[in-house]
Amino acid sequence: MKKIILISIAVVVSAFALTACGGKSAADEAVAEPSRLIAEGRLLPVKALDMSFTVAGQVASVFVKEGDAVKKDQKLAALVDVPEVQARLAAAQLELVDAQIALDDYKASAGVNIPQSELNVILTRSKFKTARDNYLNGRSTERKARMDEAEAKLILAEADHVELVDNGGLDPDQVAQLEARLAAAKAAVNSAQADVDALTLKATIPGTVVDVNLTQGQQVAAGELVMAVADYSKWIVETDSLTETEVVQVSEGHEVEVVLDALPDTTLKGVVTHINKRFEEKRGDITYTVTVALSQTDPLMRWGMTAAVYFN
Repeated sequence: MKKIILISIAVVVSAFALTACGGKSAADEAVAEPSRLIAEGRLLPVKALDMSFTVAGQVASVFVKEGDAVKKDQKLAALVDVPEVQARLAAAQLELVDAQIALDDYKASAGVNIPQSELNVILTRSKFKTARDNYLNGRSTERKARMDEAEAKLILAEADHVELVDNGGLDPDQVAQLEARLAAAKAAVNSAQADVDALTLKATIPGTVVDVNLTQGQQVAAGELVMAVADYSKWIVETDSLTETEVVQVSEGHEVEVVLDALPDTTLKGVVTHINKRFEEKRGDITYTVTVALSQTDPLMRWGMTAAVYFN
């Protein structure tokens, strides 16, 4: 089956003789079967993902073999540790601890910051009064400058005190700086941890391991396919044979029957679950891919088997 075909069978039984009483021809009573779309498809597991490392390296261990059942996040293989990566993670974790301590310590100081600030205002005001008295007792350019400097410090001290009181004893700018340091430290840890995690390949879905192409000591490149994990709990059939004039006869929820070339005596029920909105051009025809979810299975079914899809 290389292309979608439309079967329209009209069975006509011709009578070669009439009854002696002039009876009707059997052809007049013939009944035509309704048209039926048939498309070629491919049997696929409901979900399958190719697995690869995101970094290059040498394979240290392979934890699975062909046909093993695995759970999500189960380790599949690991690369040889990179000391620089581990060192970067350790340094990032240390900075994270220091940044958290610095923020916690500053927040804990809120109770004493206001009294200290108030004391600073008192001392600064006293210095300003001394500088002002000195200037008034003997005016000079130097004494005027000292008085102005003391007054500016007093204004700043009073403003800082008001801000601390309004913010529960904490300087918002300092809190922001410490929180920014902590956020940067967390980001550094996450980045370093991701580099460490990249040395271990884990299953992203539960399923069965297939196409294992990995051995201990092997060098692999980033993105190189080393195995796959397939979910055989359910099966689908995809057909990309429906043309633009035929796909309009199909809709999601459409019931179908599927017959595998390898199992011609078994008819499997299914339903259309998805119709691609985007077209493809094949052999001069505009076609659309249709996905069918099977509600029945057979233990002899295998990934990639050719199927005939009958649209009822």
